Amino acid sequence: MEYKLIIKPEAEQDLVEAFEWLYENSNVAPDFLQEVDESLQRILQNPYNFQKKYREIRVVFTTRFRYGIHYLIEDTTIFILAFLHTSRRPLE
Repeated sequence: MEYKLIIKPEAEQDLVEAFEWLYENSNVAPDFLQEVDESLQRILQNPYNFQKKYREIRVVFTTRFRYGIHYLIEDTTIFILAFLHTSRRPLE
């Protein structure tokens, strides 16, 4: 089955902020984007392969960087909801 991937604006902002921080503080920002891309491809190839964390929201973790990609599957569409560092605490 072929899936469509939609990155929500909030998730896109998470990704931009992570990239900017890595760009300013290290030389691994391009590697981070490559790993995110690889993780998104893994989701597209087999979206049901990853564990549910919160109700119907699933998460896949990057290998080198400590980020979780949180997503939801609705029919043939995958919505990326957030890119969150594993040490980050959501705002209340």
